[in-house]
Amino acid sequence: MKKFQKFLVATFAVLLMNIANALEIVDVRSDYWAGQEIVRAIQNGYIYVIDGNKFKPEDTMTRSEFVTALLKVIQRQDEAITQRTTFKDIDNLTPNKRNIILSEQIRMAFGYPDKTFKPNLAINHNETMSMIANITNGNYVASDITGFKDYNKIPLWAKRAWIKNVANGLYVNHPDLLSFTPANDLTRAEAAVLFDKIANNLDKVKEQYRDLYNSAMAEDEDDNGLDFDKSVFIAENTLDLAPFATNNKVQVYDNKKIIEAGNILIGTALDVVETRKDLVGHEYRFTAPNDVYSTQGTFLYPKGTEFYARVDKIGYSAWRSKPETSTVVFHKYSLPTGETYDMAGVPFTKNDKVIYVNDVKNVKKAKDLANYKMSQKEYLIAVAHQMSPLMEFNIKTGKTIYILLTGDMVIPQNENYLQLRTKKSLLEQDDNDI
Repeated sequence: MKKFQKFLVATFAVLLMNIANALEIVDVRSDYWAGQEIVRAIQNGYIYVIDGNKFKPEDTMTRSEFVTALLKVIQRQDEAITQRTTFKDIDNLTPNKRNIILSEQIRMAFGYPDKTFKPNLAINHNETMSMIANITNGNYVASDITGFKDYNKIPLWAKRAWIKNVANGLYVNHPDLLSFTPANDLTRAEAAVLFDKIANNLDKVKEQYRDLYNSAMAEDEDDNGLDFDKSVFIAENTLDLAPFATNNKVQVYDNKKIIEAGNILIGTALDVVETRKDLVGHEYRFTAPNDVYSTQGTFLYPKGTEFYARVDKIGYSAWRSKPETSTVVFHKYSLPTGETYDMAGVPFTKNDKVIYVNDVKNVKKAKDLANYKMSQKEYLIAVAHQMSPLMEFNIKTGKTIYILLTGDMVIPQNENYLQLRTKKSLLEQDDNDI
């Protein structure tokens, strides 16, 4: 048996060497740890050789090179561009400009808090994990990463992405299998391994990011005369989580719900907010304390949905030069199933003060707030993206605030959403049995 195994190993080594030679790779040995994946990455056109016949496996990849290759892996590189980029450092001279804009369009890449993409910067492991998590299915709390020696070096904004990717097996950590080296730049060899894993696990890629899924929908459309990409409007509902919201409309379609800008949501702090210790880019999490339905009874999103608030700017004291306020913007939400989507919102404020749920205890005060905000309804929605919401010096875990939507919040009704409703119904049934 051992002789047979040695024969297989030797055969594979010769085969890999022959393929490598045919591809003229002169700097990847047949026994290189990522040799097989590098060959496949080149054959599939994800990554190209350099200087004619070199792969340079230990060189780093730039952020623009990574998104270009990842689009090829999920077969989305030929999709039409339908929007302008919001990245202020992307112009006609930017390498891979089209792929960067496309990666933003399909919400694979979100850039930095200062609205830049930094295309020529080497991409690191944290950023790599974040982009992969954006396009893959799975649960952000399905795996335990505490067994890895340097898990505590992962920044807060990337930790959930690592957890999700470890659960899906879409990560690489060579040569130390117990370390992530999260801040290290991604090498070309590591990228080849990652691309190979994703290509072999396309079932873990979200449906909207799979070319295979789009092709299947197109076939169904031809066969049945139906357009699966179009939404069918069902009804207009209302949301009444706060009586002083500037808007309460919810649009209900057959495959999604849209909570319009101007609505107010409720979120309970999962993290302690300490303004004087804030850093730009730091994220705070808030969670929905209850299941949310429209006034008409349409299920919108479940208890446990998390809202992510990112520190966009720090305000300093004029005379002490110390941070005193944080400009905080809500930029994404995730369902308990792990599905993560974009949102746009700010903490609801009046006179530069955050309005807490417990602050509104009587009808009279609610009417005062309603009159104040409703008189500025059109103005508020129009300039919401320019607001500078302020967070107090300290917000304790469990504190509940109002969140003003400054953009429409789209809740897709996909397979995970339906599973969520099924689980919810079963839980309700169990409660009734008790």
